[in-house]
Formats: sequence, structure tokens, C-alpha cells
Amino acid sequence: METKPAKAQRSQADRSAATREKVIEAARDVLFAQGYSGATMQAIRKAAGMSVGAIQHQFPTKAKIMAALIAQFSAHRTRVYTDAIRRGTTPRESMENLIDANFQMLRGPEMAAALEIHLARRNDPDLEREVGPSTRRFDRRVRLWVYKILRAAGVEDDETHQSLQLLNNAVTGGLTVEYIRNPDGAPIERAVAIWKAQMLNLIFRS
Repeated sequence: METKPAKAQRSQADRSAATREKVIEAARDVLFAQGYSGATMQAIRKAAGMSVGAIQHQFPTKAKIMAALIAQFSAHRTRVYTDAIRRGTTPRESMENLIDANFQMLRGPEMAAALEIHLARRNDPDLEREVGPSTRRFDRRVRLWVYKILRAAGVEDDETHQSLQLLNNAVTGGLTVEYIRNPDGAPIERAVAIWKAQMLNLIFRS
């Protein structure tokens, strides 16, 4: 008899987690298909197949849904990038793996959804308040990874390499836009191969 309340509590937690996951997936798909302006609570409700009340029980505002999506994607990227770096047997291999892992993200809708959210932050104070701090923490983490790889290679993390990292972010964003416009992966893969070769040559001077 004493175990029944605990079992019911776990069941409720499981239902809440499933609802949250369903809403996040719906928001991701709507963002990818319709952009941030199209990702209204009604559009997310329709994609998730649930009432607005059920959604707002988990996420009181649209900004909180977006923050949960960004947090989930950042956690996934952290796992993928960390594994990619660790698989490298040399600093160059670690950097190459990191670049590959970054551009492999373009094959899914998450990068496009994240880009839509980040672009909307400039005109949405609530969104910036919810998403900004975690995004800046993730960006600092990536910079630290790159810095450690460069130090291991004996390469100074000077302004040139900081600029290269900024350019890499710009290329990632630009190719994400291209993926949204045309999901054909072949042209994007060719562009990535060219950019990766240039990045590695500039960083490691070989």
C-alpha cells in the first residue's frame, strides 16, 4: 500500500516529461517550416495535438518553450562535440572532428530552429531574457574547447584565430539558411569540405 503514491507520482512525472518533449518537438518542426513569426502558440498547439491549456501548464509562455528547445539542443551539441573532440588522437584530428560534428548538425531541423530563435532575440525582450544566458554559457564552452585544442597544438589563440572562429559561426549560419531554403545536402557538403580544408590550413599552417 505504501508504494502506490510513489508509483502514481512517477507516472505523473513521466506524463509531464512526455508532454514537454512533444511540445518541444512540435515547436522545432513549426520553427523549421514556418519560421519564428509562424511559431505561434496556436501553431505549436496544432502540431503537438493538444490544447493550449495543456501546453501552458508546462510552458506558460512561448519564450519558455523556445528556451527549453535551445537548452535541449545545447545539451545534445555538448555531448556530440565532446565526443568528437575526445575521439581525436591529435589536436588537428580533434579540430577536424569538431568541425565535422558542427556541420553534421545541419542535417536536422534543430539548427534551423535555433537560428530562428536567435534571430528573434533582438526584437523580443522576453525571449532574450529566457534564452540569452544559456546561449552565452554554451558559446563560452565552445570557445574554451577550441582554445584547449589550439593550446595542445602549440598554436596561440590570437586575434586571427578568434576571427576564424567568428567566420566559422557565420558560415554555419549561412549554410543553415541554405538548408532551410533547399534541404538538398550535396551542395552543402561540398561547401563544408572546402571550408573545412581552409580552416585547418589556416589554423595549423599546413
